[in-house]
Amino acid sequence: MMLNRLLKPLMLLGLPVITSIVTAEAASDSKAQAWPFSGHSAWVYDTHNVPGEPRTVSPGFFSAEIARYNRNADPGHKISTIYSYHGSMEMYCSKHDPKHCPPDKLILSLATESSAANHQRSSVAHYRQTLGASDKLPEGVGSVAIIDGVVNGHYEGSLKGFNELSQEAANAFAEKVAAALCQDPNIEGVQFDLEPLDVRKKNGQYFFYKRIAALFAQDNGPCIDENHPQGRYFSVFAPVHSLKANSQSAKNLQAIFSAHQNGYLIAPIYDLDATPLGHSTSVKRYRKLAQRQLDMLNRWSKQAEVPFKIGIPAAASVHEYVDCKGPPCKKKTPLPTSQLDYVQAVFTAMTETNIRDNPFFLGNAVWAWSRGISHGGASFHPQKPSDNMQDLLGRQL
Repeated sequence: MMLNRLLKPLMLLGLPVITSIVTAEAASDSKAQAWPFSGHSAWVYDTHNVPGEPRTVSPGFFSAEIARYNRNADPGHKISTIYSYHGSMEMYCSKHDPKHCPPDKLILSLATESSAANHQRSSVAHYRQTLGASDKLPEGVGSVAIIDGVVNGHYEGSLKGFNELSQEAANAFAEKVAAALCQDPNIEGVQFDLEPLDVRKKNGQYFFYKRIAALFAQDNGPCIDENHPQGRYFSVFAPVHSLKANSQSAKNLQAIFSAHQNGYLIAPIYDLDATPLGHSTSVKRYRKLAQRQLDMLNRWSKQAEVPFKIGIPAAASVHEYVDCKGPPCKKKTPLPTSQLDYVQAVFTAMTETNIRDNPFFLGNAVWAWSRGISHGGASFHPQKPSDNMQDLLGRQL
């Protein structure tokens, strides 16, 4: 009964549902039920982000457009989850030394201050309330908080030293993050965009995610309540090579996700070139790179038994784009006239690798609805899926 109750709303939306990995019947732990994170997702950024212009935030800016997309999309191609920016993880260790970093120097900085009143003002809240998610999960479109951080950053507040945190410190950081996020009733899950992911060892990142998985599923803990009886779920943003066959990284990811069966990996199939940002990747080369990445992902995910979603560039990335403005832009190859060329290429590669038949494939993650894609002094276009792109996604996502 519990399994059917969780899966029914997704089936009604015509969304792909994976039951072979996480089912109540297959799990000895009664909490290892099917989670409502199977289905397609989309990143959404409500901040106006154009160089030289004021940064302003309009929570729920794309609600009407995504609702319209879902109305027009064919069954099986609707968006079931929205990832919207919610905050950043930061570290302020003395002399950047993780050995001298007490809990008060491990910070979760939220875009909207955490309070009962402000819970209704965030982007997460707007999308949950306007796209049909009810108080009884997982009906409607799920709303997931993006929490980012830069592990290899060299600035005050970066996560430099995160990997070197002791298990005790990493656990304390996880407990602080879980307590803050789980008090918000609008947050159904968290998309951790802490880059670069590195769990080749049982390091600070590994201990952090292991503790997050436990806290999100803990009985009588901060993340289980009447509206979230199964707790919260989470994902990590990571390159395909983190699942390399027989690697310690793959084994550690499997341990993180399998312990409570409440997490998954998002593998971006974009920005695959090793060239600097702003150097465009031709569609021909992108197709070849995407095919190789998807072939490895298909094989390695089965071996590691790690559930995953595939990130696709329906809007510009720093290598796959239609237009780029700013000093870093190096258009060494002819640019496509439409972002459709890249997405059609990745869809073709998905078909040729049969990755949709992989039992660990949960769906695609659409990059992105945004109000400006800028990085490193350059601005990239298109900043969101065009109408033609949305038509394609509605038939083939």
